[in-house]
Amino acid sequence: MKLLENITTIKQLEIINRLDFFKEFSLAERQVLLESFSHLYLIGQGKYAFKRFEQDNRLYIILSGELRIFSEKSHVDIGHVGPGEFVGEGAFICHRERSTSAQAVSDTIVLAITSEALTKLPAIIREKIKDKIIAGMSERIHKLNHYIEEQF
Repeated sequence: MKLLENITTIKQLEIINRLDFFKEFSLAERQVLLESFSHLYLIGQGKYAFKRFEQDNRLYIILSGELRIFSEKSHVDIGHVGPGEFVGEGAFICHRERSTSAQAVSDTIVLAITSEALTKLPAIIREKIKDKIIAGMSERIHKLNHYIEEQF
């Protein structure tokens, strides 16, 4: 992963303004999030955002590109995440090692947020991020339930 340091705040705002994840955030809240508490990374095609068992506890919001999520044991795809979706919430919330691996299907830009940075955000922004994580996890549970029902 390569830290992207030369992208202006205006360009970053243009990118996140297109994503559903940030729809509930005001322009000022988006700017605070970008300027103070997060980093953008480029993950080249075929490179890993993280591997199973790593101790990295960042939450990654995909801004462009796509990551495939898979088990290192079987290399079977568990899912794919694209722009506006996130990955790494288990390690982010529970401060535990990664349970899966994430690899870039194409060049991918992610916004990385640490749990420490989250605690420093204004409460309104922090709550909106938490709400988005909860909604995303709920959607994943719904899809998983549907998948399990189809198998039996």
